[in-house]
Amino acid sequence: MAEQRETYKGREIILRTGAEASAAKAAAGIPAEEAGAEDVELYIDGERIFTVRDAGGAYIASGFAFDPQPSPIDLAKKIIDYRQTGE
Repeated sequence: MAEQRETYKGREIILRTGAEASAAKAAAGIPAEEAGAEDVELYIDGERIFTVRDAGGAYIASGFAFDPQPSPIDLAKKIIDYRQTGE
């Protein structure tokens, strides 16, 4: 899978995986140790969301304190829900 786009509650989610994500990180000058979850790049409305995977393989977003999610798309939806609650 190279790139997946989805709209959720009017917000655009972009998920890049595999070689495309690695290439985009390298082009942006992001060192591998700071890149976040391996070969995964997550954006919400163009904003980069830094992610990490826990020991169980679930995804966590830097700067957010809620349960790890099973996929980056689920994580993005959780972030969007959280942000809309605060608006």
